[in-house]
Amino acid sequence: MDEPTASLVRAARRAFAQYGPGRATMTDVARSAGVVRQTLYYTVSSRDQLVELAIVQCCEELQDRIDAWTIGPDDELDDALVEFLARAVEITGSDQELAALSASLPADRVKAVLGESHPVETLIRSSLRPILERAQASGRLRPNVTIEEASRWLQGVLTFSLFRDDPNPEALRDELRRFALPSVFADELPN
Repeated sequence: MDEPTASLVRAARRAFAQYGPGRATMTDVARSAGVVRQTLYYTVSSRDQLVELAIVQCCEELQDRIDAWTIGPDDELDDALVEFLARAVEITGSDQELAALSASLPADRVKAVLGESHPVETLIRSSLRPILERAQASGRLRPNVTIEEASRWLQGVLTFSLFRDDPNPEALRDELRRFALPSVFADELPN
């Protein structure tokens, strides 16, 4: 997102925080940004698009918290991937702003932003890259699967996990271990 757009989105987030994402008008957003309403429409086509961009910007900020946990050189790859995915679900799932923004859009739009958008895919790929590169180097990444493909698949896993009823941490990790791990990691090291 370019800086002028990011600035308008930050202003929208301030208006959404003040009035609520479902109640803030484009006039409220324009006032928060210090621009006329028409200026907003040069950047976005609708209030919903502005909310979608706010979700992406919120995810960018949450990435710093998710990436604060790093994989150590001696950490098991299976444990590292499960813990990364679980932490990503827990951090994003507990963020009040992201929840409020998501609640103001139809569920299919939220799933599209989180599960199919290029900006969120780029964030996830960036965060997963150290684990997936290590898996690839050690022969644990499934044969004929690229890091980009694995990241895109895991983006879907994360989106699915976010929309589940609030599982307890142990159940979440167990499900990720049983389903997400074998979807991207090979069972055995190559000979």
